Amino acid sequence: MRSYQLRHIVWLLVALFVMLVVACSAGERSVEGIIIKVDVASLTQVETFTMRDNDNNIIVFRIAPDARQDLEEGFVPSHLREHAVAVGQVKVFYRVEDGEFLALKIEHE
Repeated sequence: MRSYQLRHIVWLLVALFVMLVVACSAGERSVEGIIIKVDVASLTQVETFTMRDNDNNIIVFRIAPDARQDLEEGFVPSHLREHAVAVGQVKVFYRVEDGEFLALKIEHE
């Protein structure tokens, strides 16, 4: 009887560990919506941008350090402002680190 209980406890612990790892993974996510504000650090560098997603949530993104170096990812101030003015739908790929939304890439139609 004890080995039966021990086996179930072990399986329960393994299942909890797997759920914890999946929940805490820093994998890439995406969200769709419109850009409503762009804050710039300079003419060529975006500090943050704010998006209203399709569920009316407001999300403030910082540009991920690895994406900041790549101009092809679309994080040029004039490009983001163009989307904000046009109120066009965009899709932002991001990850969350220390509670901060870090934008990796932006796509539009």
